[in-house]
Amino acid sequence: MNNVAAPTATKPKSVIIDGELHGEFKLLCKGKSLKIGGVIEDLIRLYLSDPRGIQKVIDERKEQATHV
Repeated sequence: MNNVAAPTATKPKSVIIDGELHGEFKLLCKGKSLKIGGVIEDLIRLYLSDPRGIQKVIDERKEQATHV
């Protein structure tokens, strides 16, 4: 009897981030020899330094993604 593993959906790594998004980000960081935590800290610092400006960029990207 052969046991074949069926593909399963990516499970979330955190309660605040989608599992697939985490996987993509992990691969990006690994490919560039970056630490995920360090990148997240930089993003938080950036957001705290200019919340309105960063939120505007985020909203624009979301808008672009819905029109593609």
